[in-house]
Amino acid sequence: MNPIRSAAPLLAVLLPVVLSLAASPALAAERVRMPVPWRTGTTLVYDTESIHREKNAEGGSSRRVTDRTEVRVEEAGRKGHVLVWTTRDSRVEAIDGDRSTTDLLAPMLEKLDGLPVTIELDRDGRYRRVRNLEDIAGRVRTAIRPILEAGLEKSFGKDGPKVSKYDREAALDVARARLDEVIPQIITLDGVEHVSSSQMKTFGAFVGMSLEVGKRYRDAAPIESPMEGKPLPGQREYVLEIDGEDAGLARIRWTHALDTAGDAAAQWRLVAELTGEAASGEGAPQDLSLREEGVLVFRRDTGAIELVETVNTSRYGRRHDEHERHRMRLRGSARTWAQEEAARRP
Repeated sequence: MNPIRSAAPLLAVLLPVVLSLAASPALAAERVRMPVPWRTGTTLVYDTESIHREKNAEGGSSRRVTDRTEVRVEEAGRKGHVLVWTTRDSRVEAIDGDRSTTDLLAPMLEKLDGLPVTIELDRDGRYRRVRNLEDIAGRVRTAIRPILEAGLEKSFGKDGPKVSKYDREAALDVARARLDEVIPQIITLDGVEHVSSSQMKTFGAFVGMSLEVGKRYRDAAPIESPMEGKPLPGQREYVLEIDGEDAGLARIRWTHALDTAGDAAAQWRLVAELTGEAASGEGAPQDLSLREEGVLVFRRDTGAIELVETVNTSRYGRRHDEHERHRMRLRGSARTWAQEEAARRP
């Protein structure tokens, strides 16, 4: 039997199929690029909420801060972008536990309300610097001074060391005089820049990226320390989805964590930052974690960010345990947090 002749009927059936497959391009996975959203002269207004929880030897506490954040675009073009972030109507309330931190924050937030933060981005929408950093740091240091002075007076008050009134006043005068030296060590330029720019960095973390829908990406992007913004070894995973209710919306979810297999010295510096005490040891510290989970929802055509949420946790044994959820929602957006929470359910 001729094998070619016996296969002829089968070839007659398969050949048109093979030819059609060869002629048709393979269906490519859909990709979405997050465009730079900033346009000169526009102002975006976000309703913002932060819930901060911390545990300590006394039990812990939680507080809630709300405000209105305005983002005004002063410049946008090939040379870069200039955005002015202004926080207004800040309110802080104690949710449970010790309310001493809440009582300290309230007058500070009032004094800093309306303080503009001018942020420069490069042409691709990535963070470059805080232009008026020195001015912001000066305002923050001025706002915190009365709080620290009140703390000194309390510590030297009737519940303080048993010394004469003269000695107490003299010691208090010395402590007040030292505040000018101490405050810049507490309110550092690095710390002020980190706090002032953290949300801008979140907004720009994925700008310009072209991501395949549903594909999980991994990289080793550094993660910043929570107080000073120091770069630490990190591991990041992220995925882009198309919204199930509105195809014009895309969502990026991510997790970003400290790489505990990374530089041990950098991890000990993080321990020192979290505890406020010098720290070192053999190898990497144990029971240390730093993690961020986030979601960002944006318009596919303009890149306008409608919702963003970050959940940050930092822990070191029993000495440090903090958790903060930060949310921003664009005013006028049809998208609600209830819808977003429903979209997360399996």
